[in-house]
Amino acid sequence: MLARLLPLLLFPAVMAAENVRPGVITGENLVEYAGLSGLRKKIVDEALALAARGEWLKYQFGGEDPAEGGLDCSGSVHFVLSRAGMEPPRTSAAQFTWVKEEGALREVPAAVATLDDPLFDTLKPGDLLFWTGTYTPRDGREVAVSHVQIFLGHEKSDNRPVMIGSSDGRSYRGIARNGYGVFDFRLPRAGSKGKFLGFGLPEAGS
Repeated sequence: MLARLLPLLLFPAVMAAENVRPGVITGENLVEYAGLSGLRKKIVDEALALAARGEWLKYQFGGEDPAEGGLDCSGSVHFVLSRAGMEPPRTSAAQFTWVKEEGALREVPAAVATLDDPLFDTLKPGDLLFWTGTYTPRDGREVAVSHVQIFLGHEKSDNRPVMIGSSDGRSYRGIARNGYGVFDFRLPRAGSKGKFLGFGLPEAGS
């Protein structure tokens, strides 16, 4: 019996990530939702609608079409933004460069350790969130961006900041999860390989 339980005791997050679907919420659960309009409302609506579909869209490296059963992080962002009427690049690195070249990127220095920092006062629902160091890309990308999600805002129940996208192992409500849906938005812990780079959204023409 102990032998069967030992893997669960040693690797609870891994087991949970493989077997637990990400969160699913509605716009009415979000503090900022009632004040959204235009492009940002379209993005949040499309993102939440995709999560609310009946099928569990698990994390699938290279996945960019829900019809194929799974999505990766940038594939999910590409799909949502395209549904909202934008024309984003496909990869997280290219999406980062796109936001930066449009003059919409708010870079966050590595020394910033909390979301209470004034740098985050301009963070809005619909903004793309970028990380580096979450894995080692091998596709020759020019910038070392490795992960992207979409900021949703704060949940009304406890004012917790949340994001949406596809992930294999990020948490929601303290439980590691796998696939497309809602996750807690938090900065990497001190000493983590992953680093948060910044956020933003091109809004020309919105």
